[in-house]
Amino acid sequence: NTPCSVVPNRGSIMARIVLALTLLSLLCLPGLARPTPSPEDSTQPAEDSTKPAEKEATAEPKPSKKDLAKQALSRATEAHKEALEHADGAIKKLEAFIHLLDDHADAKTAAAGLEESAQKHIARRGEKAENSFQGRLGTLAKSGSSGGSKAVAAATKKANRAAKDVEHSAGDDKAKAMREQRKHIQKATKEYANTLASEAHEGARAAVKAAYALERAERHAGVKEDVYERALDRNTRIGEGMEDQAKDLQDKADDKIEKYFDTLEGRSEPLEDDAREEAAKHLAEERGAVRGATKQAGEEAEKVRMAAKKAAAEAKAEAKASKGKEASDAAEPTESAQKAKDDTKAADGASPDGANAAGASAGGDASTGGSWPSAFATAAGPVPKVGAAGLMVGLLVFVAAAVAFPAALHMRRTVREAPLLG
Repeated sequence: NTPCSVVPNRGSIMARIVLALTLLSLLCLPGLARPTPSPEDSTQPAEDSTKPAEKEATAEPKPSKKDLAKQALSRATEAHKEALEHADGAIKKLEAFIHLLDDHADAKTAAAGLEESAQKHIARRGEKAENSFQGRLGTLAKSGSSGGSKAVAAATKKANRAAKDVEHSAGDDKAKAMREQRKHIQKATKEYANTLASEAHEGARAAVKAAYALERAERHAGVKEDVYERALDRNTRIGEGMEDQAKDLQDKADDKIEKYFDTLEGRSEPLEDDAREEAAKHLAEERGAVRGATKQAGEEAEKVRMAAKKAAAEAKAEAKASKGKEASDAAEPTESAQKAKDDTKAADGASPDGANAAGASAGGDASTGGSWPSAFATAAGPVPKVGAAGLMVGLLVFVAAAVAFPAALHMRRTVREAPLLG
């Protein structure tokens, strides 16, 4: 008689067993087993769950065609504005340059600058020419004592040429340097003006292109047709007007450059003439110095020539005196022999026996086949060896003996025939 609440129900027991087995099988399956989560893993699902939300919140919406068209319009408007500013700036620079060329008072300052620059350009050349002239002048001053008149003339020619080089460097070279620099500056000025004009032309054309680009951007942005057409017409007129203005300014700049440099040339020519006149004065001074040096060198050369002439005359006189002394020394033996001959002749003429003896001696020589000159030579003795003067004296003695010999024969005949007549 146990109460019902105490006795367990068989069906409920079986249900509990089935439930326990089911749970156990689930826990034992590897695919269904869930590992014990770490502290870090415990927060990961929460973070992952928040990322899609954040992406959805920060993502920008894709721009529409209308927005893109507006952006393109903004860029085109800015580009057109910059093109206009660039073209306008280039035109203003060109206008300022032209205004500078209108200042003709600046041409005087520019001419003075050209003269100063030319002077610096030729300074080294002029210094070299002046040093060369001074060297030539020094050589000319020394040429009189070291050479003759020809050397003085050659040195004078070289000194005058060096003086001319100095004058050319200070005058013509300076004027030429001024002209060349003026032409160089004129060429550079034209090139600069052309550069400014080209920049203005390009800026104006870029403004026109930017105007057409702006018109396309306005059309795509949905601007009304009459609005963007009027804007295009206005902007193209502005750009084309700038282009025409740049062309007119270029022509004006060319005219101004020509006028400016004509004025500069007018300012420079008097300075060039002054340089030539100053150089001519300096040349006259240097040629005066050359003439003075030439005169001094000529006097020195004349002194040298006279001294040489005097020395030559003295040497000639000394040589002549020496030659006369040698001739005198050679004539002394001849004079002694002539004196001895004269003494012998005088003795023969004073004694008849001497004459007979001389005739007999001559007859004896003739009978033996000898000649009277040999007999005379025997009577006179041996003829000494003398020079031309001695030979002349001997010839005179020979002639005298030849004349005296017939006289001696005649005297002998007269002396012998006298007793026959008595």
